[in-house]
Amino acid sequence: MGAVSGTITIAAAPGVDDAPLYLAQEKGMFAAAGLHVVIKNFGSQGAELAAIEGNKAQIAASDYGNVFASQQERSNLRLLADGYDATSGSVEILSLPKYNIGSALDLQGSPTGQGSPIGLPSDSAVGNTLVQGVPESLYVAAAREVMSNFLASGADTLTWQKMSQQKEISQLASGRLHAVLLTEPYIYDAEATLGAMPVLDVFSGGTASLPISGYVATNSWVKNNGTAVADFQSAIEQAQSSAAITGPIQQVLPKLPGAGFTPQVANMVTIGTYPTSTNVGALQRVTELMTTESMLSKSGIGIGAMLVHGQ
Repeated sequence: MGAVSGTITIAAAPGVDDAPLYLAQEKGMFAAAGLHVVIKNFGSQGAELAAIEGNKAQIAASDYGNVFASQQERSNLRLLADGYDATSGSVEILSLPKYNIGSALDLQGSPTGQGSPIGLPSDSAVGNTLVQGVPESLYVAAAREVMSNFLASGADTLTWQKMSQQKEISQLASGRLHAVLLTEPYIYDAEATLGAMPVLDVFSGGTASLPISGYVATNSWVKNNGTAVADFQSAIEQAQSSAAITGPIQQVLPKLPGAGFTPQVANMVTIGTYPTSTNVGALQRVTELMTTESMLSKSGIGIGAMLVHGQ
């Protein structure tokens, strides 16, 4: 191990999207790169970004809906590494057979289409800059894009209710919700315990393989901590590479506090991909989707200027 380049706090909520972060910590990859890392859960994607803005953390693992919305407002974020990209089945809208919602077309004709909301993970919601009718998260934007193939503009009339994913499942069971948007391991939980069935694959068709989250820091921190930035990038690239094969991620998921994974569940869930490089074109697909859905202004985001290349 070389000289320690610094102690950094990384804001992250334990989950499948940032599991390589915890893998790097457990396997000593950060230490080997010269970093002492503390991983801290701030409760939501927006809170993670607020933590780095307030210097309570130096790096945030956050979804791109929040990252790009914040970047448009402040122009203060730099992207250190892509973190997690969607795959088929990694984010889904589900319902129970008794509610007779088997496809996106059924959503519009169900109580959900008459004003009853679809459950939405509250920790994915974008900050306080939204207006009526604008998607509340990147998940909603992607779901509406896919739904529009079936419902046209009717996709925009569906409503959403933010809550924890555990509460989404309980309200689906009770009948207070007839459809819910879930990520893993909650997709598996709803299917295994309630017999829930997929209604819509949120990242399919035009949204297939869309990047979901990445690792960001403020411009000032990056400018003043070049060695720590390079050490982080080296370690996370190694962890992402390890995550590309079956085994390492499945072993670390049950150890994540509060993430809801047992060893059995970790081996059954659908896991997206952990890229080892950042694809500007793929990230531009995210900003184009957010612009189409009025989450960003037409001026867009300069992805290239956000990227921090290996130092």
